[in-house]
Formats: sequence, structure tokens, C-alpha cells
Amino acid sequence: MHDPSILVSETHAPTNGKHSPRVETPVVAEAPWWFDGRGASEPELWATVARSNCEAVLVLPAELGAVPTGKQAIAFVERVEELERLPPEAWVMTSVEEIRARASAAGRRAGLLIEVHDLESGLPRGVEVCERGDDFVVVDIEHATYIPYELLLAKTEHKRTRILRSVPIKGLDGHVGDIHQSLNAFATLERGVGVLFRSRDPAAVESLTRNVAHVRTSSLPLVPARVVEVLHTGLGHRVCVDTTSMMTAEEGMLVGSTGWGGLFVCSENHYLPHMNLREFRVNAGGVHSYVWGPNDQILYLSEMKAGSEVLCVDLHGNARPVTVGRAKIERRPLVCIRAQVALADVPAALRAAIEAHEAAARGVTPDGEKVAAEPQDCVYVNAFLQNDWHVRLMGADGKVRHSTLVRPGDELLAHVEIPGRHTGLRVTEHILEK
Repeated sequence: MHDPSILVSETHAPTNGKHSPRVETPVVAEAPWWFDGRGASEPELWATVARSNCEAVLVLPAELGAVPTGKQAIAFVERVEELERLPPEAWVMTSVEEIRARASAAGRRAGLLIEVHDLESGLPRGVEVCERGDDFVVVDIEHATYIPYELLLAKTEHKRTRILRSVPIKGLDGHVGDIHQSLNAFATLERGVGVLFRSRDPAAVESLTRNVAHVRTSSLPLVPARVVEVLHTGLGHRVCVDTTSMMTAEEGMLVGSTGWGGLFVCSENHYLPHMNLREFRVNAGGVHSYVWGPNDQILYLSEMKAGSEVLCVDLHGNARPVTVGRAKIERRPLVCIRAQVALADVPAALRAAIEAHEAAARGVTPDGEKVAAEPQDCVYVNAFLQNDWHVRLMGADGKVRHSTLVRPGDELLAHVEIPGRHTGLRVTEHILEK
């Protein structure tokens, strides 16, 4: 059996299991952000932009040398003659239709910046441009609304045009922070519009970078876990996590009693003969349990409250952050389901740490004696769940299992990793969890 005191620092690594693909997925709604660096000269700001996850940087033609390596340079061109002096790799943004047309005819990616001061008279121009399929268009609407962008997205449903809006939004100045303005834009119609972000504060650029990374769809490796023990443990407090998002029948949360990992607990999307479904809910488990959250955090279920965030995971390991709308804590009969995961299915760093400990134990054990009471080629995880038929776990075969009907030998889906947390954040330390 593994020794929980063995620790190394490691991020999640893929496994070869059929349920654990590692895929790079885009920002939620595939919405990019670009940095508006026109007139910016502060070295600290540019260093922060270079480290950021913005895709492109907008500058004046004379400032193209300031664009960090690895970022797409976009020149804001105001005169036709400036086009001839641009490097071939630069894109062009302009408020002049003739300049856009010439840049596009010359083979450059090009788009318009359209300022809308009056929705009734100005928005139709934005609609017209979006319908014709330019490379991109920045529609700067000063009003605090996203509904016009829903219309623009609908107009570009099957077109290559990338739509962005400028942030800060004039109509939200002093009311909603620039970061939240940007995140709201990313969520428009679920597809999202991009953001042309203008700031001279390095902290704001860092904050937007963190928040964009936070809302990325991530991936957690899921592996088969064979049930070795089922214990009926009597009354305990369990937590129902009600989110502000609808989940699918393939989604749920990862819940476990130790930092070594957890089991896949399903959302309430499966038939109940006596009550309606609660597609926003996961009947998650005992109050002491861990639940996996965004940004490589593990949280206690007892900490869940309105406004908290957790990861919603599907049976392929794709994970998205969802917001908790309510946590219900009630006394219910609990069952502890304990399962083992073969070392062959765990991340390489975790496997190496466990195997090193086991080799040391074998080295001092006399011939003919057992090294441990349980198999040493496994990692063990467990979850305390409400002991009721309507609480379900995801099987390794992609079929759900009722918590009351799980038996030793059944195979469930699990996630395993190297433990070691302080207030939910990863830390390298020696830890013993039993």
C-alpha cells in the first residue's frame, strides 16, 4: 500500500486510460482578448503584456517595435501611405474603409474599428460589416449592454469574422470593473465576443490574464478505480451542492476524503420515479470531503456557500468552473465507498514516488514476509456519500451506479494526484491521511 507521507511537486499529468484524454481547449466561448497598447511606453507594463495570455497587441505604426515576441502585432493605420511601410506580418486595424479594403487586397488580415455613440443610428453599420465577413471588427459601443453583440454574433454564425468590443466600456465607468466587463463580453451568447483591453496598469493586465486562465475549460485525468470496500457508517452531515449552471447526464463533481483523489459523483440528471430532476445539483458527500475546484484548488464541502466555485467534470475529464448558488447541509445516512487505482493508470510522478517508497520497504523486509497488508501497486481513494438510491457515481464503463448498489469489484471513475494542500492550495509537504 502506498505511503501518504511521500510527496513530490507535480501538476496533473495525462494517463493512458481510455477515459482520460488531455486536450487543449479554448477560452470559454472561444473569445480572445487583445491589448490596446497605443501610446503605452512603461517598461513594466510591456513586460506584463509579454507574460500575459493576450493574443495580439494593437499599436501605432511607429510603435510596432514594442510588440513583444510571440504576440500578433496589429497596426492602427490612419493614413493610406502608412500601409506601405508596415512589416508583412502585421495586421491592420483602421476606422477608414478605404484603408481596410487596400490592406485586405494586399493580403493582410484587416478589420475596422467602429465607434457607436447612438445604437439606433450607429449599430446598423456594425451589422453590415459583420455580415460581409471581414477578418475582424471592433465595435465600440459606449452603452452598458451586450444585447447588440448577440445580434452581431448571430450575423457571423457561419463566417470567419472575429468580433471584439472595447473595454473599458464608457457606460460602465465607475460601476463595473474592467475585468468583469471583459468576462461578461466573453460570455455573450455563450460564444462570446473578444475584448480590446486598454489599461496602463500592469496589475489589471495580470488580473485579466488570471481570470481568462480561470475560465478556460481544463482537463483532469480520470482513471478506473476498483471498489474494495463498502461501509455503512450511519448518520452524518452531507452537502448538496446546488449550482447556478445546468449540468448534463455526463457531468458531476470529484469528491474524496483525501488529497490522493476522489470519485466521480454524478449530477442529478438521472431518472427518479418520485421527484423531478435537479439538473443543477450534485449530492456531493460528507461535510469533511474534498471537492475539486478551479485553479488547481481542492476545497472542503463544508466551505461551500453562495458564490463559491467548483469544477463540473464530464466523463471524459473535461472540466469547467461553475458557481455555487446554495449549499444544503443535512443529516443523512452515509456510505463509505473505498476503491483502488492501479499504479499503471496514475500520473508518472505519483507512480514514481510510490514505487520509490515501496522499494525501500521491500529492501528491509526479510524474505518470505509481506511488505504490507494490502497490494502495493495501487492508490486508494474513498468518498462518503448519502446512502440513497438516487445518489449515483459514474462507472468506468461510462454507466452510472447507485450508491446503495455499489459492491466490491465494481469499477468507478476516479481522479488521483499527489496530495499536499494548505487552505486548498498545492504545497510540497509530508502529509499522512488515513
